[in-house]
Amino acid sequence: MKRKKELLREKLIDFQLKIAALDHTLKEQEDRFKSRENALYLNLFEVLDAFENLAKTIKAKEDGFDKTTRRIAKNISSIQQKLARSLKLRGIIPVEFKDNQARMEYCKIVETRQDPQMENESILSIIKTGYLDKNSNKVLRKAEVVIIVNR
Repeated sequence: MKRKKELLREKLIDFQLKIAALDHTLKEQEDRFKSRENALYLNLFEVLDAFENLAKTIKAKEDGFDKTTRRIAKNISSIQQKLARSLKLRGIIPVEFKDNQARMEYCKIVETRQDPQMENESILSIIKTGYLDKNSNKVLRKAEVVIIVNR
């Protein structure tokens, strides 16, 4: 009887060690997956940046476009919107500054300017859009902004 108890005890310890090892392996896999997912999002944000730059260029020159060029511009815009919708379906949304004030947890200041007519830390322009995972409320990429700093 004592031998059976000892055998059961050893098996229980063995199972607990295996469970701990599997838990550790699972955590490592989750971390690797999250890291790869974040890298993919960062790459997609770069694609969205390229689309935004292309849209600005198109808008500046659209008056001289013929019918075919307008259709191409519309298709480019459609692709950009599909990518943004796809990210939104996964809970990835652009960072918004409703009060137009820089908040350090959501933005990175790349330049400052003076304008006595405007309030300090007001966002003058957004150079790169920031993105937020609204499911986890985690900033995936901070917005790059130009703000007002009056001295």
